[in-house]
Amino acid sequence: MAQLNLSMDEPTIPEMLRDLQADVHRLLANQDQYVTREILELKLASLAKDQAEDRARLDALSRWVWSAVVGPVIVGVILYLLIGKTP
Repeated sequence: MAQLNLSMDEPTIPEMLRDLQADVHRLLANQDQYVTREILELKLASLAKDQAEDRARLDALSRWVWSAVVGPVIVGVILYLLIGKTP
């Protein structure tokens, strides 16, 4: 009877396949996380840029409202109070 001499140091083919599969799954997970992180960073940068543009637009509108509407109304009320009703 021939005796099969397997040493305990060498992994079997199924063990090597399992290790290889685990490595592939780990690499795929790392790649997905990296791509997801990159996409999220790009979206965050885009959102920050849009928010800054919206804030600048809102500030410009606020200045326009003060200078075109509220300021003249306040000046008119002050002049009305100072000058009074003159028929």
